[in-house]
Amino acid sequence: MSDDPEKARERILASPAPRDIEWTHFITMWENFADRVQQESGDRLAVDMNGHRQVFRRQHEGLVGIEDIEHARHFFAAHETTEGSGRLFVTLTDEDARFYDFDLSAHYVEVDQHEHEKNPDARGHHMRTVGKKTGRDDENDLKRFFDDLVADLNKDAAGRDFVLLGHGTGKSNAARAFAGYLEKDTHPRHAHVIAVGDIDLSAAGEPELETKAQELAGR
Repeated sequence: MSDDPEKARERILASPAPRDIEWTHFITMWENFADRVQQESGDRLAVDMNGHRQVFRRQHEGLVGIEDIEHARHFFAAHETTEGSGRLFVTLTDEDARFYDFDLSAHYVEVDQHEHEKNPDARGHHMRTVGKKTGRDDENDLKRFFDDLVADLNKDAAGRDFVLLGHGTGKSNAARAFAGYLEKDTHPRHAHVIAVGDIDLSAAGEPELETKAQELAGR
């Protein structure tokens, strides 16, 4: 069975409940979606998400027990929200990162022969800003900045795909530097990066940012 975290989650939430989820894939799934995952003594797995904790227990045959499948289903359901359920894009500068919640699959629908309007399901808003904490070491500052960004993605956008937008060239392009950081550490979040693109963030408004993100997402 594939160890893809999103596919594992989809199978767990599907009906009937699966009985063949491998424990190692179960751990990988939570490492992708939860805020914190700890493997404790006695084959226990402690998962923290949105301020709540759930403990799962490994079965001897290496599969996830049906009781823990049910616990996982309830744990996911308790933390799902209809707002922010679509994709998003993130703009990065060397000072901050901003999350925008948009439906990147939104499209324009035909009203009549001459007019089009955006799919009304495409509701977007600025979710959060993560600021860079400045110290004496630029390299460590950047790593802390990216660590904070990953933590916020895990908290507010677990399992969601996103587009990274930045400007500048080389190391000055924070979006490309963040993508490289995820790829270098083979971070689970790297699999959710749809695309990385360049745009003048000082001049672009939200409509231009959204349009660019949609182009990069292939929509």
